[in-house]
Amino acid sequence: MKLNYKVFNTMNSPDFSAASQVRKIVFIDEQKFSYDLDDIDKIAFHALVCDGDKPIAAGRFFFDKNNIPHIGRVAVLKEYRKSGVGRYLMEILEKTAAEQGAEYITLGAQMRAADFYSRLGYTPYGEPYFEEYCEHINMKKYL
Repeated sequence: MKLNYKVFNTMNSPDFSAASQVRKIVFIDEQKFSYDLDDIDKIAFHALVCDGDKPIAAGRFFFDKNNIPHIGRVAVLKEYRKSGVGRYLMEILEKTAAEQGAEYITLGAQMRAADFYSRLGYTPYGEPYFEEYCEHINMKKYL
């Protein structure tokens, strides 16, 4: 693998199109969610990871209306999971959050991915909840 990444904060970037395609493959095609793109995409910092020229992972970071920092829409193509790409993507998003002044970061983890985030230093809090059909848990990490 020859990994490289881009961080951008506009939906007008050609990189946003590539990132949204990765998200579509993971969330719509594979996991059968009914939606992925939303208004948060307009205010978020997005990260796109490529293997050479091939887009393979994407995620976003944003501050919500209460100024709480969140990572979301973390997507890695199936054939690249368990290869370190997810960790690499999270490091990029955490670095971006820190550069924007975040002292901690939150995320809503799919329960099936909670162990992955725990290994990266995230701690669960609150009660599990459902987004569409999928159970999630809120998690937090101090940067």
